[in-house]
Amino acid sequence: MIDRRIRVYVCGGIAAISLIAAAACGGGGDPESMPTPDAEQTAAASEISSEEIIPLYKNSAVFIVADGFYGGRKSGTGIVLDAEGHVLTNNHVVDGAASFVVRHPESGRDVQAQIVGRSPCDDLAVIKLRDASGFEPAQFGDLTALKQGSRVYAVGFPGTPDQDFDNTELSITGGLVSKLGAQFEYFGLQNTIQTDTALNHGNSGGPLIDKTGRVVGVNTLGFSDDLENVNYAISIDEAKLVYEQLLEGKDLNWVGVNIEPNSPEYEEQYGIPYYADSAVIFGVDTNSPLRDADWLPGDLILAAEGKIVRTPGDLCSVIRSHRSGDNILIEGYGVYVDQDTGEEYYDSYESELTLP
Repeated sequence: MIDRRIRVYVCGGIAAISLIAAAACGGGGDPESMPTPDAEQTAAASEISSEEIIPLYKNSAVFIVADGFYGGRKSGTGIVLDAEGHVLTNNHVVDGAASFVVRHPESGRDVQAQIVGRSPCDDLAVIKLRDASGFEPAQFGDLTALKQGSRVYAVGFPGTPDQDFDNTELSITGGLVSKLGAQFEYFGLQNTIQTDTALNHGNSGGPLIDKTGRVVGVNTLGFSDDLENVNYAISIDEAKLVYEQLLEGKDLNWVGVNIEPNSPEYEEQYGIPYYADSAVIFGVDTNSPLRDADWLPGDLILAAEGKIVRTPGDLCSVIRSHRSGDNILIEGYGVYVDQDTGEEYYDSYESELTLP
């Protein structure tokens, strides 16, 4: 007997090789505690030296370690928003995580945290620490004085899961603003800050800081095989519009899937068929529209509403063009199992999702 679609987890280590890795468990927020830039302080702020950045952010830029549902670890950086322990980071830092912790800046102990709200299409998420003692809210600025050529700094915790997380320390790099209002096509982000500031995996979700020591952006890695020192940050003005809603416990543009462009390497290593115009599902959130429609890790998405899906940005453009309650058609290839032989195979699969 064949053709009965059942729960199959293809390649158990699939989450470990993910470069962009969406997370579980909801939460709540306190909108009254939302940080807002102080206009008078921002105007009066004077330039500080690069040596002053790390001491200023040692308790405000935090180290996040996430453990995946299907194995593997990844790390990133977060920005403390308020005294209640809300932390802003990239969605891909906590995407696909079964659990995650934030390293305490003084004691070094791991503090448990949970998702409050996330917006995959903006690559932003807000988490909340169970114990906020010892953490300090970051100082936020705006883009008023930021121009092409302005000096900026990135602080964070660069590294990979192969390294010793116990010895990770806050680091700093510096550079210039290359372009304002840049597009980051991988996620479909608009109006980002392009810089030549050196970033590495682990820097994602950390603050981009101006010469006065205030946060003006949220770093997210650039993706290019041909260009060097082309990196992007979500502007704090754009981020604020999103995290104010996330602090209320809302998920935005969320269907509960983590996808990446398909690659021949996945076929060689994991047996996932390669189609140039497709995206591989690397994670599906429980209780999500995609999971309810029986999509699974290892499946391929070819199209949404008839539009080719190669990147998260492609899927996000379709989601953003619809409203809550609308149905969208997802087409692709799903993993099946022959119950007589136990062999796995791929075949066409499609379903309609109702947007939350």
